[in-house]
Amino acid sequence: MLLLLPVLHGCGKDTVPDAVKSGAADGMLPDAWQTGQIFADRIEKGRYGPEMRVIGAGEFTLGALKNDKDAQASEKPPHKVAISEPFAISRAEITVAEFGLFSRQSGYRSLAEVTGASRVYDLASGRMVEGKGVDWRHDHLGKPSKADNPVVHVAFDDAKAYTRWLSKKTGKPYRLPTEAEWEFVLRAGTETVYPWGDKAGQLEKGNLSAAGDVFPNGRTARNAIEGYSDGYWALAPVRRYSSEGFGTFDMLGNVSEWVEDCWHENYRRAPATGEAWVNPGCRQRVVRGSSWLAALGQSRSSYRAPADADDTNPLLGFRVVRDRQAQAMP
Repeated sequence: MLLLLPVLHGCGKDTVPDAVKSGAADGMLPDAWQTGQIFADRIEKGRYGPEMRVIGAGEFTLGALKNDKDAQASEKPPHKVAISEPFAISRAEITVAEFGLFSRQSGYRSLAEVTGASRVYDLASGRMVEGKGVDWRHDHLGKPSKADNPVVHVAFDDAKAYTRWLSKKTGKPYRLPTEAEWEFVLRAGTETVYPWGDKAGQLEKGNLSAAGDVFPNGRTARNAIEGYSDGYWALAPVRRYSSEGFGTFDMLGNVSEWVEDCWHENYRRAPATGEAWVNPGCRQRVVRGSSWLAALGQSRSSYRAPADADDTNPLLGFRVVRDRQAQAMP
């Protein structure tokens, strides 16, 4: 069973009718997924997984286009990718509350819990430093995080462990997005430098490094965007800004996100089918999207970066994807 939700657009915080929350709208998702359909799979009585949105199959150009003057070599060559099957992606980044339910029910200990530390943001120096005793329960400063903040201080394997648990609990095939799927959703049919257009000045609200958002010590980030304010100097609760082209939230800003692919220095020989580009045993994975501390250039649609699989910090979280198959993957 799953929860079918109404399709709502263009609002910072979607509202879900009480009848839907209570389960009165329970039903089976049709075999032929409807693009734009919003649903949540049941974990157990009274509990549902992340809110998901069905993304239709399609073709797009992955990577930096010719008009992107700030493109890096790692974002080239641009190439056509055909995604042949629809998939569903979580509308928001996985939250502290969602990861907490997984941790409590599974007994899983994240890498930061095992090592006893994760990097946090030091206000005095403006740098990342080791925070002893910091794990997924904590925010950017190492203080207890809010339940609706995106979970951070999670390594790649922590994110993968969450998808395996979610698959087991729901009986549905959950996983991390591939890099191609992630950019396909961010672009939402656009072929521009940024998700919002070709000009930086057209930026709408998203949780980025903004000169108008002053830190608690009176400073701003060195790479702050002049003339811009989004209301949060660091982490923001999910879904605080308008939904994006395909109905997602915070793919632009808040936290960068793990995807399934291994890091490659460029797109030469990259698959053209939307599948993950993985080499057995790789220790660096691809990170996509900008964060609350990101420079404007990191909000370009083609921006990508490498990260060690065991990296944990307050800038990096994840969202999940679900395939249509009836049975969960092992």
